[in-house]
Amino acid sequence: MYDRDTMTVIFSLVVASLAGSAIVEPAALEPAALEPAALESRAPDLQLETMRREGAGYVVTGDGGGRVQLTLDPRLQEPIEDVLRGFQIPYGGAVVVSIPDGRVLAMVGRSAAEPRLGPRELALGAWAPAASVFKVVSAAALVSEGGVSSTTKICYHGGVSAILPDNLVDLPVVDRRCETLAYGLGKSQNAILAKLASRHLTAAQLTRVGHAFGFEETIPFDVPVEPSHLDVPADALEFARTAAGFWHSTLSPMHGALLAAAIANHGEMPAPTLVDRVFDAQGHEVAVPMTTVGPRRVVGHDTAREVGRMMELTTRIGTARAAFHDRRGHRYLPVDVAGKTGTLSAQTDRGYLGYSWFVGYAPAEHPTIAFAVALGNPAQWRIKATYVARRIVAEYLGEQPSPGRTLTTPTLATR
Repeated sequence: MYDRDTMTVIFSLVVASLAGSAIVEPAALEPAALEPAALESRAPDLQLETMRREGAGYVVTGDGGGRVQLTLDPRLQEPIEDVLRGFQIPYGGAVVVSIPDGRVLAMVGRSAAEPRLGPRELALGAWAPAASVFKVVSAAALVSEGGVSSTTKICYHGGVSAILPDNLVDLPVVDRRCETLAYGLGKSQNAILAKLASRHLTAAQLTRVGHAFGFEETIPFDVPVEPSHLDVPADALEFARTAAGFWHSTLSPMHGALLAAAIANHGEMPAPTLVDRVFDAQGHEVAVPMTTVGPRRVVGHDTAREVGRMMELTTRIGTARAAFHDRRGHRYLPVDVAGKTGTLSAQTDRGYLGYSWFVGYAPAEHPTIAFAVALGNPAQWRIKATYVARRIVAEYLGEQPSPGRTLTTPTLATR
């Protein structure tokens, strides 16, 4: 991604090349043009609705005959589109980014309920609650701010589908289990995260780490990204619920992929980029300044490593185990995947939606891609985000199922 001055120059060059007009001097663009809403109106050249396949990649063209070559890879973009189309997902978005350079390899948004919606709304919009994906932020805050480690144990009860006041206090009669923070993240056990957060974090600390991860912040990108929302209440119960992922936060698939990338990239969030090359109306490449902003430090190296190891439990023993292993416990893929699931449901202005998330990275040991999938299902679920995530990794690796094993495809009625 580019710094603010360079972005001004890039959009000036791109607008000029696509429109076939003279180059606009950077000084002619007001500072407001770098805000998301203004960028959308000042950069019609990057309207994703006009994107088309050209050779081994994708381009966006303009009336003047110029074109912008994108970083998207058809080997990932098209299979994701096929999955969302084939299962008729009411609302779905997915983003894949390369680590560590931040090149966006896939950016998909499809809606069977509202076909007019596309990547701008469903891949770059914060239309879904962050749900239990926010537990990654809470775990990072517990490690970096709360003096907690992945092996810290706490005794608990309940917390399967809600956080109640009694989940936050010690009740030896019913606190029959004692498990670690790592177990809580991998299994997405709400009571563990809520209870640890209530005892080791303040609202200010969780807010600070949330902002470090990019919540309530503008993500610099070649297309406007809607900021993810975070409201950390001072009320003790609502604070604990927030830490466990019960509302109070939203997330876009783009931000979800970058969140996972920050953990995979030793605590540094890559700067995403979509524009690869720019050509004028005559087919000549426009020399675009390529001075980029480096990765942004989110958490320390040690914190990222510890949280990443906890995220590996999600696919090994946790909420995504069944999506990445067969019934005998054998991996579907030749590499381990680290990630985090998220599930919530609500009555919305679009009717009932069951939200399904998976954010993660692969290979877990030496990550090269990070990705996020957000689905909005009807009451009878189509597919979970974990299935799409596994397909993403399989397509990226070009992997066929090993002899004797099949990459199972869910039926439309599975949950």
